[in-house]
Amino acid sequence: MIRNGYRKLIVLLILTVSSCVPEEEKQHETGYVESLQMIHAEAFFEQGLRGRGVKVGMIDIGFAGINTDTSLAHLRKDNQIVLFKDLVLNYPVSIYRYGHGTQVLKYLAGIYPDDTVYRGSFARDASFYLIRPAGGAGAKEDCRDDELNIDTALMILDSLGVRLVNMSIGFWNEYTEKDENYSPEQMDGRSTAISRICQKWAEKGMIIVNSAGNTGEYSWRVTWAPADAPGVIAVGGDRFTDKVFKASYSGIGNPDVPYVKPDLITYTPWGTSFSAPVITGIVACMLQKDSTLSPGEVLDILHKSGSLYPYPNNFVGYGIPDARKILALLENPDAKASHVKAVTVKDDTFIIYTSSKNIVVFDKTNATIVRRQAIHEASDGTFVLKRKRNSPRTTVAIGLDEVWEIFWE
Repeated sequence: MIRNGYRKLIVLLILTVSSCVPEEEKQHETGYVESLQMIHAEAFFEQGLRGRGVKVGMIDIGFAGINTDTSLAHLRKDNQIVLFKDLVLNYPVSIYRYGHGTQVLKYLAGIYPDDTVYRGSFARDASFYLIRPAGGAGAKEDCRDDELNIDTALMILDSLGVRLVNMSIGFWNEYTEKDENYSPEQMDGRSTAISRICQKWAEKGMIIVNSAGNTGEYSWRVTWAPADAPGVIAVGGDRFTDKVFKASYSGIGNPDVPYVKPDLITYTPWGTSFSAPVITGIVACMLQKDSTLSPGEVLDILHKSGSLYPYPNNFVGYGIPDARKILALLENPDAKASHVKAVTVKDDTFIIYTSSKNIVVFDKTNATIVRRQAIHEASDGTFVLKRKRNSPRTTVAIGLDEVWEIFWE
């Protein structure tokens, strides 16, 4: 079954046929502005990059309020919503039943009246193709046929020339028939139909961005499908705006696959559903600047722009993307991307001179697998890092711009 939001916030994510009430709209505005600020979105906006000329597909469980929401009025006025299609037949007006897709679109392309800094998100000038492929919470039946509907949706989008798709939905263990449920071990990029489907379309040239899933606080823990597929851009959630720290609900990467998931994380107060559209918006700007970029090239640039590059882990991937680095890499693929300081330490302690209160330590069991993450302070101007037993590698992220990769000998 598809699940799209953090359960404790489900009342905010699954709306009625009306648009958001003002207080909810204000809360969403705050989250999206802070997300843009964190990744230096102004670098794109100063070059006039807002996704103009880019076709963006959105696959979600419903778009309640899409015809009335004031933050999306510009899309309706300029006919930027090109396709509005429902592939589910069990509700006559089901595409309007839930507002989750509308809220995701607002993060991707909304313009809020009180936003005097950015005047809209990354892709406010793009054109949008909205498809509802499955019933979502409360549907008469959720089954694996929903995955095949997404294959149909991607086929439709491809036929219309859409190369960039946001999917803030996923599949794991909540099907109506329990014997259809998946297991965490199957989140390996190949065991689920939906991951095979999305990988197939990625290899055909489709750029698919998927939320990593709000599974981190359940026994499940790992990212859902299709975020586990190697060719899908999986986006997790950051709990803070001033440090690299996985939100507790954000799914981690399967430790048994030979690649790292999630790919990146961004700040979100509402769940990974609202991390994904930030990255989708970034990609829309990238495609406006260079429409020839392949999925592999996009993924490589995003990785290199990450704050932890080239030392990702299965909690936060390559870290927080940076629009300034992305622009530099688009201009020159050989531009220096990493600012990580890699050191080999023979002792059991390592001292970092800093007064920051935003120190995050990732103790790792190997190059990419995190045992735990923890926040520290260095109020006296020094931070003493102590080696943990059976931790050959440790990553220390100080704020968003200083990172140490420690190799313990």
